[in-house]
Amino acid sequence: MKRTALSTVCLILILTAQAWAQGQISTALPEANKDSKFSAEWRLRLSGSDVHDEQSQSKIVDIRTEIKAKYLLSNTLHLDIQPSLRLQSGQTQSVDGADKPENKISLSQAAAHYLPVQSLRLSAGALNQKYMHTGLLMDPIAFPAARVEGVLKSNEFKTSLAVESAIPTSTSLSTNTKELEPTPSLNSASLKLHWQSAKNLYWKNSVGYFIYNNLPSAVAQQSRLLGNEVNKISDAQYVFTSEYQGMEASSELQFPLMSALDLTIGADYLINHKGPADQNTAYRYFTNGEFHLSKNLDLIVEGSYFSVAPEAAVAYFNAAGFETNRIGYSAESSLSFKKEGFNIGIKYTDAEVMFSNSIQSREKTLLIKLETFYASI
Repeated sequence: MKRTALSTVCLILILTAQAWAQGQISTALPEANKDSKFSAEWRLRLSGSDVHDEQSQSKIVDIRTEIKAKYLLSNTLHLDIQPSLRLQSGQTQSVDGADKPENKISLSQAAAHYLPVQSLRLSAGALNQKYMHTGLLMDPIAFPAARVEGVLKSNEFKTSLAVESAIPTSTSLSTNTKELEPTPSLNSASLKLHWQSAKNLYWKNSVGYFIYNNLPSAVAQQSRLLGNEVNKISDAQYVFTSEYQGMEASSELQFPLMSALDLTIGADYLINHKGPADQNTAYRYFTNGEFHLSKNLDLIVEGSYFSVAPEAAVAYFNAAGFETNRIGYSAESSLSFKKEGFNIGIKYTDAEVMFSNSIQSREKTLLIKLETFYASI
């Protein structure tokens, strides 16, 4: 434990110095060529987490490099590639062997966007699901998908309607299907209403509908360990007790409370119409205060309360954020150094079990992180 903590501190100090140097260098570099077809930016993220409950515990150091790259093929067609490299080190002790340290390259998004007219956008590829769904239903992971979106803008208002058909997969873009299993699907629609008068004065709203079909046995098996109810057909086959089809909604309002404080309040809601009435809803309330201590330094304080019933969502796809059959709260605080170009913060989450079972128990998570701002490559 001491060795892991010391490694985390050393890495934070190294990245802090690197981010500071990067911020100094970037001020001296000339602006990028505006006529360039290619643009890219990247950031580093370092975190150390301590997760424990009655049955397991893990201590992991996580280093990530994230890249956002765009290439303009024409005025109406561009490519959007967002790869991520993750390196993890640490130790875990759990009954099911979950949450083991893992090194891998993944895609947050790899898509082509076509805009035949200003109010219409067609997207295809590995599309990040955060764009269509709330965190209660889905982690920000990429699914092979096709999306059609119509957009209307009028002064301070923006309205969009998007329809998407996707193949729910793992982070490796594998469907997890076995022989003779049909291809799974996720069909969804989302209506967004966005009003913004200033950078720190806006109101975002969305409402959506989703339908899962043909979820494979491997997803059901993993979801059983994360809060969902499943039936065991054989030693190698599992099936969900409920189907997943329902609605989700979110609202977020930010406004300046005073010159040195911007306040954000919001809520997310989810209901699975195919689940039992007492086990099919999820919600989250959150508030965020951004204190401007100086021109260079901001203090961000955030708190949230959440409840995710066992059959509200597919646990395999929302486990990084919430899991299901969980109720609890999180508190987070961070400092943002604007000139140097990095954030450093700490987050604590306490998630209790809603309905007792033999697999889940109360889980406490402590996360310390440092991440740089995105910088041009």
